[in-house]
Amino acid sequence: AERIKLMRLHGINKDSFDRFTSKISKWKYDVIAPGFKYNMTDIAASIGINQLTKIFNFQEKRQRIANIYSDSFKDLNVILPKQKNNYDIHSWHLYVIRLHKSIDRDDFINKMFSEGIGCSVHYTPLHMLSYWKNKYKLSEDMFQNSTEIFHKSISLPIYSTLEDYEIEKVISIFKKCLKF
Repeated sequence: AERIKLMRLHGINKDSFDRFTSKISKWKYDVIAPGFKYNMTDIAASIGINQLTKIFNFQEKRQRIANIYSDSFKDLNVILPKQKNNYDIHSWHLYVIRLHKSIDRDDFINKMFSEGIGCSVHYTPLHMLSYWKNKYKLSEDMFQNSTEIFHKSISLPIYSTLEDYEIEKVISIFKKCLKF
């Protein structure tokens, strides 16, 4: 916790808020490590507080979409996301499907895009990103499972304002692209 506090605001060794609210002068500070600027603006905090009042509604809508997707895709030759346990609450921030090994993921994404459906890939494994690959001399064969999963995974659109007709369009185009 102390390290996080230090790094959140430029590596300064004193809480900046304390410098202005203290009963005695505490203006002197030092930068004791290269830090970051991880504090949010007041406007972002205000929006965030308001959004938190809607979090359960957002999650319910995403859960509904995930259920529709999973039900629609259950008989297809794809690997669906693991379903939650009865007592878990899944955020459904992403809905990631793994394609069959005979399907080229990048071609599939391009087909979806050409049909008006934006897909993505979440996330590129660290060993495939330049910084980590070069710094630690990593290669794909060192992480065969994550490499294989990466090359077959796509994230479908899932957000709380996705309308029913848009959900049906995603499902329809997804199925169409699987048949190409």
